[in-house]
Amino acid sequence: MKRAVILLGTLAAASCGGAGGPAPRPLATSISAERPLAELPQQELQLGQCGMALWQRTEPARRVAFVLDEPATIRIVDDSKVIVLARTASEGDPIVRHASVQRFAGAGHSITIDVRIEQREGLLAGAIIPEGTLTWQSARGSVVLPVFGLIGCR
Repeated sequence: MKRAVILLGTLAAASCGGAGGPAPRPLATSISAERPLAELPQQELQLGQCGMALWQRTEPARRVAFVLDEPATIRIVDDSKVIVLARTASEGDPIVRHASVQRFAGAGHSITIDVRIEQREGLLAGAIIPEGTLTWQSARGSVVLPVFGLIGCR
């Protein structure tokens, strides 16, 4: 477990980007743009799972979603509750067991993630997500968040 946490931490630091990183995508929302989703607490992987952690491009960055390959779900925090939604569709060839476009729905929410996944030399059982978007819809409205992240496997 400690090894997976170290890998995720290393990948997160590497994915923060520098001067050459992509510019944040514009935010379009009818929900409060400042804090549409609460920060998700640290998540743990079980043996054999691959997880995709996504951070909102804010200063400081906030972890807003965690996607598991098996079971195929996404976790977010809304109204102080962790909500788990099942994946309903995915598009693209999987990289480290995750597709670049994934859709989730349930409990009055729908989420689409559209990310660029890069495998980099030296990373074992993981990948970097230098840019992407998370589109969230609920009864309160919708929001598109610019995100970055990483994938790690245990």
